Amino acid sequence: MNERKVTYDTSFYIQILRSRSFAEAFRSRYETDLPLTFFSSVVVEELLAGATDSLRRAAAEGLYRPFERSQRIVTPTHVVWKETGRLLGVIRGQSPGQKDRLTGSFANDLLIALSAKSIGAKVATLNADDFDLIRKYVPFALEILKT
Repeated sequence: MNERKVTYDTSFYIQILRSRSFAEAFRSRYETDLPLTFFSSVVVEELLAGATDSLRRAAAEGLYRPFERSQRIVTPTHVVWKETGRLLGVIRGQSPGQKDRLTGSFANDLLIALSAKSIGAKVATLNADDFDLIRKYVPFALEILKT
């Protein structure tokens, strides 16, 4: 078993919800990681924001409710929010051509990365672009998953 805590990014859960074959391919791996998996409250927000009807909300709730029950939700602290703001400013200052990319979803990715780092967890994601960019500015454990 993987001995490091893990936080899966929203991209992973969206793919789980969209693709039965992806879900089946990752089932064994996810079950192995489950005892050390923490669910990000930022991921909860993103999943619920995309849930436009009761069926989609129920599917999202099915993903995060077990983590609420087991008290394995990681939520950004005040320090994480401050560092996210600081890093957004730094990245915008150093990469003016990326301004359009540095939107709310990128800020959420920063919150996920920094929250995971704060509990010693790695981030597992399908979103290589955003998380690779974040790692240029702050070290954290990252695993890029393949579909």
